[in-house]
Amino acid sequence: MDEYDMNAMFIAGNAEEKESEPDMDEVYELPERVEEYIAENGLIDRNDVVLVGLSGGADSVALLTILCRLAPKYGWVIRAAHFNHGIRGVGAEEDELFCRNLCEEMGVKLYTETADVPLYARENGLSIETAGRILRYGFFDRIVERTGCSLVATAHHMDDNAESIMLHLIRGSGLSGLTGMKPKRDNLIRPLLGVRRMELEAFLEVEGMLYRTDETNLIPEGSRNRVRLDIVPYLEKHINSAIVPTLCSMAELLNKDEAYLSEVAEREYNAAKRDGGIVREQVAKLPYPIKTRVVRMALADAGAVVDITRVHIEAVLELLEARTGAKLMLPRVEAWTSYDLIKFGRPSSVEAFEIPLREGLVETPLGLFNIRIMDGTGSFEKNPCIAFLDVEKIKSLNEAPVIRTRREGDRFHPVGAPGKRKLKDYLIGRKIERLERDEIPLIACGNEVLFVAGYGASEVTKVDEGTVRMLKAEYLGQLGND
Repeated sequence: MDEYDMNAMFIAGNAEEKESEPDMDEVYELPERVEEYIAENGLIDRNDVVLVGLSGGADSVALLTILCRLAPKYGWVIRAAHFNHGIRGVGAEEDELFCRNLCEEMGVKLYTETADVPLYARENGLSIETAGRILRYGFFDRIVERTGCSLVATAHHMDDNAESIMLHLIRGSGLSGLTGMKPKRDNLIRPLLGVRRMELEAFLEVEGMLYRTDETNLIPEGSRNRVRLDIVPYLEKHINSAIVPTLCSMAELLNKDEAYLSEVAEREYNAAKRDGGIVREQVAKLPYPIKTRVVRMALADAGAVVDITRVHIEAVLELLEARTGAKLMLPRVEAWTSYDLIKFGRPSSVEAFEIPLREGLVETPLGLFNIRIMDGTGSFEKNPCIAFLDVEKIKSLNEAPVIRTRREGDRFHPVGAPGKRKLKDYLIGRKIERLERDEIPLIACGNEVLFVAGYGASEVTKVDEGTVRMLKAEYLGQLGND
């Protein structure tokens, strides 16, 4: 018996007996049900390349199995990615070994990465769960960028969704927190949201498939585990035996209300945005449900994505009437009043700028650039602070090149990458913290980014054998005075 078999918590057929049993007719039809859910929600198109987040647990093994079974019918290419959180020691190594063997048996290409999630959490003041999520999705983004996968599929199911809704309710979430997980967000899909956990485990039992169990999920410690192991089973037994589908059905209804309110709030937010902040008078006159959403959108744009509660939103609302210069410390970001605005970020951070690109030394608030234009394609150096750009390709973009900070709508196609993507997504994939992203100078034509100083240049204007003249842009950074 292989090492990972000996240490697996159980085989699907030996699962502990549960209070309720799945409908076996529906279990046998699970691949067809998932196929219908994918079609109804427009999750995967023909010939898409899908990257499955594979932990080795029952949920992700079932997802991989089902998608591989459906793939030939639709021309899908299925790949897998396993992220080792560096938390469970030997158990984590055995999980990775299990995933390697499983993918080899199924003929699926597997990508792996290991990170020290506890260290990242300590260094950034995050919970282990939040740190793990950030690093895991950053890993997925890098694989997508490198390989050209169309989508990332995660194995979140109906019980996960209900647990999240319950947690948000307990913590006093607003409406948006009660709308639950979405089947699709950008390139992330969740094909199993219409399926119960027990159905997935029963499916694997029928299929005779092995899977791993993270023993920490069986310990009633931490908020999510207590909801999963204590609260939901109690509600099922004493209050509502269908509490999980009931919560998910409620979330679908609330999602329609939230979608409407968010649409209105986004319009108002776009109208109130100015110079890295929001116009106080404009926001103050909005109805309360719209006002709070506008503030939350502003905080999210500034980097406060996690750990923002109603208390923080209310504190920002108080700044609407505060004197100029009033400051408020929030998780990972600051808010402060500046005349008629509330601004977000760091008061000491660089203000947005845009400087025309010209030959010679160009001084910017983020440091010095040395720009040279030369004939031919000689003098190449491999240096992330130096870009070699084709002059004629720059001209073909029909907008004057500038050196500037990032802005909404920026797109970037790294040299050698399979395609263009949002600059924000590229920087997230490089594990660059949000507040640091505003301190990276760019060379751009309109929203087409040609050079991210310190990281690389664009495929769009790269030098090739047809180049007649090239522009060499060297980022020298902040020069000392000594």
